[in-house]
Amino acid sequence: MRILPVVAAFTLLVMPLAPKSHAQMAASAPPMPACDGVLSIIRVSEITPTGSMDKFMAALAAHQQWYASHGYPDVIFAARVLMRDPQSGAFSYSDKQVMTYHYQKPGGSSPVHDAGWDAYVKLYNDTSTIKETSLSCVPMAGAPASMK
Repeated sequence: MRILPVVAAFTLLVMPLAPKSHAQMAASAPPMPACDGVLSIIRVSEITPTGSMDKFMAALAAHQQWYASHGYPDVIFAARVLMRDPQSGAFSYSDKQVMTYHYQKPGGSSPVHDAGWDAYVKLYNDTSTIKETSLSCVPMAGAPASMK
């Protein structure tokens, strides 16, 4: 009968903790180092079987519109991924992968999520999955002209 308490204790030790929400992670995140240019969020997304590049670009347009309508000077765009055929060496655009770039000035206020935010995020989620995200500080010389 002593096995039951041992199994229960083991289960409690290996059970994952409840994940933090994005707001909780942001609140507990250490401060970012100084950036003398602009911040860039680069994402590689994969189009889902029920998605399409056209639907992804509609989500991107809603994303751009949301930031513009809320007064942010952010520059957001997508870049098609080039694939190379291993046999022929020919290049073509992927219909399954896309990269997005989101430039923003450091030190600005964090966007307040509202119904419009939720709507464009839902469009992305309905058509794609984020495979990789990178955050970098782009020197001002490499920043979009509208942000200099």
